[in-house]
Amino acid sequence: MLFALLAQAPPLPSGQFFLNGAPINSVTIERISWYGDCPGEETRSLSPVTFLGSSVQPAPYQRVLITNATTGGFTDREYDERRPQSQSFVVSLGQGQHGSFLSLAPGLNTFSWTVSNRVEKQQLGTGTAELSVDVIQSQRARGYKSIKEDTYCLGERSKSARTNLDQCPDGYYTLERIGMCPNGSTKTLSLQTLRRGGGNQPFQPW
Repeated sequence: MLFALLAQAPPLPSGQFFLNGAPINSVTIERISWYGDCPGEETRSLSPVTFLGSSVQPAPYQRVLITNATTGGFTDREYDERRPQSQSFVVSLGQGQHGSFLSLAPGLNTFSWTVSNRVEKQQLGTGTAELSVDVIQSQRARGYKSIKEDTYCLGERSKSARTNLDQCPDGYYTLERIGMCPNGSTKTLSLQTLRRGGGNQPFQPW
């Protein structure tokens, strides 16, 4: 009976993740709810993360394919003699991503990995790995990074080629104040229609 139980037991993890060069078995990822001038949601990522398979050391012309069975995501990275572990990648919450990003899910994530020689098209070793993911929720205020002003002739806000202000029809132009958020989004704070040489006179269409 004991032999049967041992035979059915899953294999022990044979791969190790590293964050900033230190081995890790778990990570904490922050999910932020922003409020204030620039509201929104943001999930932080972690990098640089690397990987090492216990049975295959980095060597020339090798790559390692790491697949997350929990999310369906994978990353395919260099695994050669230029570094002690794999080429680095980023991890964060998600589903199905690939490339330099490896998606994770809250809780225990299980992985399979394969090291191959990309020249000889030969598989050199396979194994498993695990990584536990904790998610912390937080709320923070976020204001504008900067406020800029934009000027353009009436109706030309979205045009790629704008008329020079001194050639605006009837001399009227728009002054727009724009709030610039840290994540790159923008918000119009005010719009004024002015007339060149006329101070802040209100717009009076003829």
